[in-house]
Amino acid sequence: MDEHENLEKIDDKKIDEVVDSNEEDDVVSDLETETFTYTVDNNNINNDYNKNDYSENKSYIYIIIGVLVLFSIIFLLVLFANKVGSKTVNFSDIEKKMVSGAKSYYEKNSDLLPSTDGSSVSVSTETLIQNSYLKPFSEMVSEGINCSGNVTVFKRSDDYSYFPYLNCGQDYESVKVSDKVIQSVVSSGDGLYKIDDEYVYRGEYPNNYVRFDGKEWRILRINSDGSIRLISTEKKVEKNVWDDRYNSEKQSYVGINDFGVSRILDYLKSVYNNNSLVSASNRTLLVKNNWCIGKVPESDLLISNLDLCSEVYDDLYIGLINIDEVLIPSLASNCDSLYDIECTNYNYFFDINVGWTMNVSNDRSYIAFSSNGGSLSLKNASSTEYVRPVININGNVLYNGGAGTQDDPYLIGD
Repeated sequence: MDEHENLEKIDDKKIDEVVDSNEEDDVVSDLETETFTYTVDNNNINNDYNKNDYSENKSYIYIIIGVLVLFSIIFLLVLFANKVGSKTVNFSDIEKKMVSGAKSYYEKNSDLLPSTDGSSVSVSTETLIQNSYLKPFSEMVSEGINCSGNVTVFKRSDDYSYFPYLNCGQDYESVKVSDKVIQSVVSSGDGLYKIDDEYVYRGEYPNNYVRFDGKEWRILRINSDGSIRLISTEKKVEKNVWDDRYNSEKQSYVGINDFGVSRILDYLKSVYNNNSLVSASNRTLLVKNNWCIGKVPESDLLISNLDLCSEVYDDLYIGLINIDEVLIPSLASNCDSLYDIECTNYNYFFDINVGWTMNVSNDRSYIAFSSNGGSLSLKNASSTEYVRPVININGNVLYNGGAGTQDDPYLIGD
């Protein structure tokens, strides 16, 4: 073999070694590539796993939120349904709506209103509802409460007064002040006594306080017709003469004790007309009364023998107290006659300066009766005395609260 062939063989061997070496390198390179590729794929697998886990967690959160929202909606719906099913009932508001509906009803049916002073008519809530002047009770009270009622309308001069009566069974029933008061009748001690067909407060500390038209009053009695007789006990009391005209009998300006033409009558009418005592909105509750203006002998008569209603004045809404109304409240056993000082005992008028009364002397034409501290005195009609107004409230007026005490008086009117 020559040198040239040997060289070729050597070269071929080297080439084979290089080729083998390159193949090994390629294998190593391929292995490294595969290892790298595997690692990348593994990371991708881990990343996919994390993404799926996060997605599943988000799904759970969305489901939980959805469930909470659904429960919240259900709760609100139940709450709303319960609220609708159990209305908050204010029966006094319903009574006001009844009055409002009755006024609208009679505006359209004025021919049905009472025509004579003191007369009355009634309209049922059923009629008001049927004619769309009042909502059905089912829309105003809770389910299961059944109501009915009426509105009574009284004619008083040129005005009309409206009084509702609502009956919702055991849940509510309108109560008149007069009915509330006579529930507390007593037979001894301070309180309300039944005398013939009237109810009269007697004693030193009876609970007969009333708040009416923003002022303090006290109940004198419940009249036989059911009306409520009140006397003002406001601290601020005006003064006036009973009458100051020239008296020919006395030949002096000492006044004439004729109530029908007296200055005190003019004064009482002006108090009513200018709404200084009772506002226009509340004076529809006032009723006229037969004011007993009978003249009385100046001799010491027995209280039981007084005939104060031998003469009456009936065209008046605001008057004064009668002399017997000052004396009868006394629980003193010796209070029997007109000037008996015992009548000041156990008598709530002991603390009230009444002033002028409706009654006058039958013996002298210029003398009128005045009262102070539960006793009576005779004075010239031209004297200036307190004028403590007396009124009579329609007996159908509703009881709005109170216990009749000075701190918690009965509430009447707006």
